[in-house]
Amino acid sequence: MRKVALISPKGSLFGRNEKMKSFVENSKIMESFRYLWSGPNLGLITIAAYMPKEWDIEYIDENYVEIDYTKKYDIVCLSAMTQQAPNAYRIAKKFRDKGTLTVMGGIHATVSPEEAAKNVDVVIVGEGEVLWPRFLRDYLSGDIKRIYKESKQGEYDLKKALIPRYDLLVGYEYPVITLYTTRGCPHDCSFCCASNIYGHKYRRKSNTQIVKELELINSLFPDRLILFADDNMLVKRRECKEMLKAMVDMNLRWIAQTDISIAQDEELLELMVLAGCQWVVIGFESISHRSLRDIEKIYFKLKHQSQYPELIKKIQSYGIGIYGTFIVGLDNDTINVFEFTTDFILQNNLYGVNITVPTPLPGTQLREKLVNEGRVLNGDWGYYTLWDVVIRPRKMSVKQLQDGLLYMYKRINEDFASKERLVYLREAVKIRKKICESYKKREGCEENE
Repeated sequence: MRKVALISPKGSLFGRNEKMKSFVENSKIMESFRYLWSGPNLGLITIAAYMPKEWDIEYIDENYVEIDYTKKYDIVCLSAMTQQAPNAYRIAKKFRDKGTLTVMGGIHATVSPEEAAKNVDVVIVGEGEVLWPRFLRDYLSGDIKRIYKESKQGEYDLKKALIPRYDLLVGYEYPVITLYTTRGCPHDCSFCCASNIYGHKYRRKSNTQIVKELELINSLFPDRLILFADDNMLVKRRECKEMLKAMVDMNLRWIAQTDISIAQDEELLELMVLAGCQWVVIGFESISHRSLRDIEKIYFKLKHQSQYPELIKKIQSYGIGIYGTFIVGLDNDTINVFEFTTDFILQNNLYGVNITVPTPLPGTQLREKLVNEGRVLNGDWGYYTLWDVVIRPRKMSVKQLQDGLLYMYKRINEDFASKERLVYLREAVKIRKKICESYKKREGCEENE
């Protein structure tokens, strides 16, 4: 029987800027922020589903437990984002020195395979559902390759995907449990590499698969908040509405990443509430017209930008909170961006925010541009947290960007703003409750008829 360790390396969760890190870690209001960044490593438990059932598999999240290097494993698998990569390499070296086979996948290994191959024995470049079975066949036959890569990205049929091994997470007190239902994105934004990794077309699991997965999660982690980790969960409206109808009686609480266009579909919004939606994450990125033009190719966000306030209000009218994501310090941003973006956030009663700085992550168009312009100041991946400034901004200094980011978080979390947000949150709960009660009355009348 083989013994395998699946390791999610510790990273700089809130950045390395001590002032920013201290504020986020000690702010009670930033709880929703911590939720989003404190879930399990979905990639690792996904590949676990493709391993032989008789194998002894151990899931280790270094953010919660220490790694026991005295244990012996046949294979150590690591999955890392860019800011986790240096630590992943350190972990791999310790196990390689003992003769353990090390395998690395995840987003960083996929966009930087040659670098990863210098630090681990095997690199998985792409989707684990496709490549892990290939690696296993070679491993069992004694003929492993250095790098496993998909012949064409974005072609795997998600309807063939196995349910991840959620049972391996039992014992971890994750505030959220994640699952994915789709992959692929046509937007091709300059700061993101999702289109390069997963392709430009949306692929989706079947509703039967998704419901089974939700039932398993709910049985293992009752009443735990669920996060749909898709880049944009609600694109395929017809299938999503059918899925939401199936979720209505499951007694779930969930959040999801989506886009502002859901505001234009009131049937969808009602179904989301009935199915247990608490809040959604929407990438506004910027409220500057010129800045949005720089980061988008198909101008999806730009087309909706002038309607942001009314679209936000429509979603909130159903009691659904909006957690907005923003990038400040883009090439057309001056120091005024900090104040007018903060005003926008407060005026529109956003449930929470994730404000970041432009980060030239590997595999993105942004990195290629900034490297060519000689504006990348730091090559240490450990600083690529999205909150640490690693570039030279165009219209402000590095210090102005660092200070401006902290100013925004502090102002959003001042006592007055926090009290206003609490009033809004309480009202949102009441609205969702009314919608559910109204639905039950309607259903009761139909049954009586």
